[in-house]
Amino acid sequence: MKPEVVFTRSAPKTGFSEGTESPIAQGVKVGGFLFVSGQGPLDPATKAIVSQDIAEQTRVTLDNVKAVLEAGGTSIANVVRVGVYLRNMDDFAVFNRVFKEYFQGVQPARTTVEAAPPRKGVNVEIDAVAWVP
Repeated sequence: MKPEVVFTRSAPKTGFSEGTESPIAQGVKVGGFLFVSGQGPLDPATKAIVSQDIAEQTRVTLDNVKAVLEAGGTSIANVVRVGVYLRNMDDFAVFNRVFKEYFQGVQPARTTVEAAPPRKGVNVEIDAVAWVP
């Protein structure tokens, strides 16, 4: 089974530095699963950071994850694993409240770590794995 690259204009395609072509896919579908690359709080059209507010950054990041999931033929309801990278663990409580808004009734496996996403001003990054029905 050959992997299929998933792309949507409804989420940003980013690379390791601004102004360069991305070396990664937004998502890769293989073996009944969709692997979503780390998404951040970027406007899909401009790739600008939307806000410094962690709640708003989390919402936009999850909207971007959701867009890639939908482009790959699945949804948040089918997410089985989530990786979360917070620049500051002091943001965890606010992040978690927003996360619960998106994952109502869904309980994916999740790891949350304090890490510095590569772009300054990005305070949350999220990747995901979902099964594709």
